[in-house]
Amino acid sequence: MAQDVHHTRYCQTCGTPVTDGPVGGYVCPQCYRVEEPLLADLARKEWRRDKKSRIAAARDIWEREGLLSNE
Repeated sequence: MAQDVHHTRYCQTCGTPVTDGPVGGYVCPQCYRVEEPLLADLARKEWRRDKKSRIAAARDIWEREGLLSNE
């Protein structure tokens, strides 16, 4: 069964019809222009900050358990 695709947005660079991603934004299949969803930059910064804290916590555990080698 074919699914009808209705494009409501077009790439700002080349005019190719694009489909929004699951949280907004798109990557143009023709020219590969990327338009990020709203607040993506803030979400990325928060994710990186959380990742750094998780890595630091894991490092503390590894050092405490003697699993981290200094070679």
